[in-house]
Amino acid sequence: MEYFSTKLSDENLYAAHNEITIALVIVWLILCFLGYYLSDLNKNKITVFLIIFGFAQEIFDYINRIFLNNLYIVKFQTDLPLQLCHFAYWFSVILLIVHLKNKDSKYKQLLFNCAFFWGFSGAFQGILTVDLTGIYTFSDMLALHLQHSLIILNVLWMIFAYNMTFSSKGIIQVFVITNILLVFIGTINYFLGSNYMFLCKAPNVENPLLVGEWPYYLLVLEVIFIIYGYIILLPFKLFERIKY
Repeated sequence: MEYFSTKLSDENLYAAHNEITIALVIVWLILCFLGYYLSDLNKNKITVFLIIFGFAQEIFDYINRIFLNNLYIVKFQTDLPLQLCHFAYWFSVILLIVHLKNKDSKYKQLLFNCAFFWGFSGAFQGILTVDLTGIYTFSDMLALHLQHSLIILNVLWMIFAYNMTFSSKGIIQVFVITNILLVFIGTINYFLGSNYMFLCKAPNVENPLLVGEWPYYLLVLEVIFIIYGYIILLPFKLFERIKY
């Protein structure tokens, strides 16, 4: 337990991040393989496990913040689940639940579109360019990484196990929903003095997609949003061509 709660240097935190990344990429690949070949019954069992693990991870995250990490101070301004990755995370978990309860639910595709887009934009960028703000221990890094990587794991599972796909309609849907969220989260930021969804200040990372100071980087991201959407749509279009 001491290893998990001991303060690490930035160098050791990045090393831990890389080790976790390698391990989870292997898990992604294994799950994609299993999703393609397993029976429906076994797929559903794995889906149940992913749902349980999803809730367990969030419980672990807040236990770590409140009880395990003496260096971290929990505040309304930083610890409410209002970052874009939080929305992607819970959309992906709810997607798994909805699929088990009602495979033909009209909300399933919308949940997938949001989880997939936010996962392969915000969460994936969060893995590539790590923000160490508030990250001090191995437990911190593990919780941060799992919250990002489980989004991708869940949507890859839905793609390979249940043949879910993304479309150009999904880009528009997610664009509209994201901008509605911006208004909602921006209002909360105004009253709390917070920076959820990084609407008031860019994250402390070196990312070429963050261009300019506030508010210009937000306007640039609106344009990049659409371009990025069509980039992550390409694998689905290529698969359609190969299939037919």
